[in-house]
Amino acid sequence: MRAVPHCHFCFPVPFLTGVFSRILLCLAALGPTLLAAQPQAVILQYHHISSATPRSTSVTPDEFKAHMDYLRDHDFTVLPLASVLTALQSGEALPAKPAVITFDDAYVSVYEAAFPLLRDYGWPFTVFVPSGLVGSNPGLYSSWSQLREMAGQGATLANHSVSHAYFLERLAGEDDSHWLARIEKEIVDAEAKILAETGQSHKIHAYPYGEYDPAIEALVERLGYIGLGQHSGPINATSDFAALPRFPFSGIYAPLRTFAPKVESLAFDLRQIEPAGPVTDVARPLAVLEFTGNYRWDALACYVNDRPMQVEHVAGTGQRFRVSPSSDLVGRRFRYNCTAPGRDGRYYWYSVPWFNPAQPDR
Repeated sequence: MRAVPHCHFCFPVPFLTGVFSRILLCLAALGPTLLAAQPQAVILQYHHISSATPRSTSVTPDEFKAHMDYLRDHDFTVLPLASVLTALQSGEALPAKPAVITFDDAYVSVYEAAFPLLRDYGWPFTVFVPSGLVGSNPGLYSSWSQLREMAGQGATLANHSVSHAYFLERLAGEDDSHWLARIEKEIVDAEAKILAETGQSHKIHAYPYGEYDPAIEALVERLGYIGLGQHSGPINATSDFAALPRFPFSGIYAPLRTFAPKVESLAFDLRQIEPAGPVTDVARPLAVLEFTGNYRWDALACYVNDRPMQVEHVAGTGQRFRVSPSSDLVGRRFRYNCTAPGRDGRYYWYSVPWFNPAQPDR
């Protein structure tokens, strides 16, 4: 029997809407697969914690507290992001239900509304900082002083570029080499500023708007960073560490009925055959997924915008499936979410992100 690695986390830390959500809860009740447990975690993503900011990027303070209370009351262990990533990459043990709390954009509402609660709970969290925006609007963004105060209480301050630009968009006349050099400067300069202001440098980058492509992933890896997106799903050792998923919570995805099944989900073991990258300009892009675990194939289901998708087994393969939408998709960003029943009333989850830079952001 393989020895269980020593656990480095056994010490106090110093500090689906409508139809889709109902389907997820039904899936969760269908029963377990034959898979053995393996180390994995869920990463939660927030922006504003406020009732006065745009609903599409906000949860209210009451909703955020309900989320945190759920984690506390359902035996989750909240851990620092870097510790979880290191454990998964090195094969170290993790607690049964690890969770990581992250905030994008360093909004002042995180300091005002989330930080006091997390400090009371003694929980670590991560703020992804767009260094050029810090302090630019005191009513919107945190100051460096506020970020340093949070860091002093256990917060990780990580990289979210300098200007929070759309990485997939090119400037007029910009070729590939100049485009990638500009993105590299956004990342490197942000890391240098965060280090100078706070003493922290973790080389963990969250893509602005969650957008990336294979060339950007390769750049991030070359620079020695781990990359995080905004597509949903848990993570394990087989996840793409140049574009890790997180569960975004805001707007229609803020209620507890959609929060609970997501944070309780498990990570599939699979290989994504198609697409090779997330950028598309077609209305019905195709995804091909090859699973390596023993799942409930009769209950495998995929959704886009809460609508069921076509899931077809590829003839002549063991566990390869073709996933496609039943109608044309519009918008700049969308994702395919695939689920299957799992252990202990939980279910497996995998997300395929898509970006169409030709479409405006709404």
